[in-house]
Amino acid sequence: MNIVMHLTANVLWLSSVLVGVDPGDWTLYIANDNCPDYTWGYTEEQTRQAFADIVRSHLDEMNRTDSLEPASQDRYNMAVTQEAICFVERYPEREAELVRRIKEGRVFVSPFLCNSLWAFHSTECAIRTLYPARRLEQKWGIAIDVAEHIEEPSLPWGMSPILAGAGVRWLSVPFYNYDSTFSSLKNPPLFLYEGPDGSKLRVILDPWASNKASYFQGAVILRKPESIIEEWLPHYSGLGEVYPLQSILASGTHSDISPNSGSQTQGFAEAIVKYNTDGGSHPKLVNATLPQFCEVVDRVQARKPFLPTLRGCFGHSWDLWPVSLAKCAADMREAERAYLAAETLLAVAGSGRPEVYDATRADRERAEWCWAMLSDHAWNGTDERNKRHNAELRRKWNEELNDAAAKLRTQGWGAMGLTPDTYALTVFNSLSFPRSGLVCLTTTQETVDVASDGRPVESQIVREGGERVLCFVAADVPAFSFRRFELRPAGATVIRDHGVSATPRGLESPYYRLAIDQQTGAVSSLVHKSTGRELCSSGPHKLCQTVFFDGKDHTIGNARVEVIAQGPVLARVRVAGSVEGIAVTNDITVYAELDQVDFDLRVDKPVTVNEQRLCHVFPVVQDGAELRIETTAAVIRPEPQPKGDLLPGADTRRFAVQGFVDASSPQDVGVTIAPLDAFALRMDLGPLAFEALGNDQNYREVIQDQDGVKMFRFRYVLRGYTGGCDNAKTIAWSRSVATPFLCARGGIPDDRLAIPTIQLDPSRAIATCLKPADGDGSGGSVLRLWETTGESGPIRIGLRGFRIAIRTDLLERNQEQLPLMDGGIDVKVNPHGFCSVRLLP
Repeated sequence: MNIVMHLTANVLWLSSVLVGVDPGDWTLYIANDNCPDYTWGYTEEQTRQAFADIVRSHLDEMNRTDSLEPASQDRYNMAVTQEAICFVERYPEREAELVRRIKEGRVFVSPFLCNSLWAFHSTECAIRTLYPARRLEQKWGIAIDVAEHIEEPSLPWGMSPILAGAGVRWLSVPFYNYDSTFSSLKNPPLFLYEGPDGSKLRVILDPWASNKASYFQGAVILRKPESIIEEWLPHYSGLGEVYPLQSILASGTHSDISPNSGSQTQGFAEAIVKYNTDGGSHPKLVNATLPQFCEVVDRVQARKPFLPTLRGCFGHSWDLWPVSLAKCAADMREAERAYLAAETLLAVAGSGRPEVYDATRADRERAEWCWAMLSDHAWNGTDERNKRHNAELRRKWNEELNDAAAKLRTQGWGAMGLTPDTYALTVFNSLSFPRSGLVCLTTTQETVDVASDGRPVESQIVREGGERVLCFVAADVPAFSFRRFELRPAGATVIRDHGVSATPRGLESPYYRLAIDQQTGAVSSLVHKSTGRELCSSGPHKLCQTVFFDGKDHTIGNARVEVIAQGPVLARVRVAGSVEGIAVTNDITVYAELDQVDFDLRVDKPVTVNEQRLCHVFPVVQDGAELRIETTAAVIRPEPQPKGDLLPGADTRRFAVQGFVDASSPQDVGVTIAPLDAFALRMDLGPLAFEALGNDQNYREVIQDQDGVKMFRFRYVLRGYTGGCDNAKTIAWSRSVATPFLCARGGIPDDRLAIPTIQLDPSRAIATCLKPADGDGSGGSVLRLWETTGESGPIRIGLRGFRIAIRTDLLERNQEQLPLMDGGIDVKVNPHGFCSVRLLP
């Protein structure tokens, strides 16, 4: 420090003493870490090597600084578990050394596998991103109760119950205020974050530090140490009662990971040593881990609680970037559903047969890794080559996840003893509640008779993609259970009126009457027949209208409508048109037995790079209606508090949708829309506009041509209802329409159908998964629940064929054995909260 800096510091110190602040009483915790963007700027091979090398450099620096006083000894914070995995992968001979340093408190491991887009991934995927860390906890005996999530300027409300339920006490979010609204944040730097379920998580989300120095605050300070007294101390000492600490966290040093990151390590360590040995009264710097700072706050909080409690959502921002690879994003949602269904089949088929679970463990762990990595936020890139590399990785991970689902399905059916039979069909319901749903399978027959338990089932042959597809409704299939159907060549056809009809002007079912605008091909009227109410609201656009924007809005003109299916099961019309060279077809379907309207849009879009978006608009929001969106682990009202659930500074324009969007009014008919493939809801483009594909979210950095993809598919399912929004029913319905039955040609032996059963009241909760146990080797299967009604009473789970039920946390750590009484167990779950139960046959 030169003489001018000393004089400046001393003058400021003297002025601060006048108000009772002595710089020497303060401590700054400099937390070494890197921003671990997986493949941001580099290939996967380069990134994994860079992760390994930065850890190696810090272990070397720890050895070099062991003799120094504790504050100056080198420490390192792994912001993602991937860093530990890559280090052991590349330097296996140093694994024991790494574990020793973690246990000494010199290395911290955050439990996030990757830098995920945490509103883009689903609830179950968010939990699975923590599983690799849990496995390291078991293997190495390390703690994973503190978490760091670097860079992304968002914090969805549902992350609080997920992290708290996984045993995480503290979360740090040093963010980069880019493509976000976080400059308007009003929150204090430290607070208790209360989830929708009442769970609480201690959070460091510091607007001042992050807006000043992003996620490399420690490096900024070490480059300009005079700023500690000039800026940092005045700010924190001036916060008053909201910050009764004399300790400051400066998060981050290395910035973005690169092959050269390890070369920075010694420089940071020496800068801390130099500052601490300079003369004069100044704060002490600690080469720190994040848990060290958290422990300081915990001690102060224990003496005199000061952390305010915040409830609500910090919004979504970067979570919409995957719309630039819309097909890949849609494939991820489909692959996830396929994997969860296959995993459930395997859990049921392998109950009491641990060898079935053991034989699939490696495949399941790899599938979970691919699934989690699809949520990593590098859906963009530094240059054209890097963007293409990241797109290729996401295609590869999707393929692996899909392949794993297919393999698990085969193994699950095999474990059930499926015997191939052309004239038999077995249907499996992978969800936790009884339901009815459409079954579709290809056939070479012109007509087919379908029966169940000797009773005929209405069926219909439709043409799809040049193939004959047999369609029928499997009614009331029990939860986690099977239903057998017999298939035979049809006899004489009997034509009966089932209340479904189609003309080029519209469709009708027992539930809806639908009219199609002949110019735009959109739905001009949708009448809810039981009430006679019109579900379409007035406005510039019609229902399920395609709107393309490239500087101005364009809509389809001169649409063509034809009837393509009509029978006892369903009626369907195909609407075809084009807009700005983009060909769009929309198959609209209504059903005789299912209360829903399906929209299946195929988009053939020329490859272009100008800034643009293509939206599907659903103007169903009536005056006075309240919007709700299922987001990751929380259903939110997408408006600022107090009317909605958004905290000050949250982005009000855009949201990543998981299961549904709902517009409800106690005095009118409500409408729920389940987007099966699209996920990006734009609140700034009309009442309900789904951006199905585009490049306008971070246009500068994302792939601008959809990586050359031309063909896209986007499906939406809609229903109307009365009586106001029922959260439990809405969640269950959205999962039902998004998750087809698993079907296999053949039969299952009767004795295998007598499997253990699980009964769960869908008016109280749903299962987010039923899976082979991971955990600590206790075995069995794990049922994960989401309380969806908001009630505090215990949830009754009926069980048959299970001897033991153990409550676990979300990462399958055993907590307490639950008494099995009267054919079931009672589980206490926070309203809107989550829990897991280990079941042993």
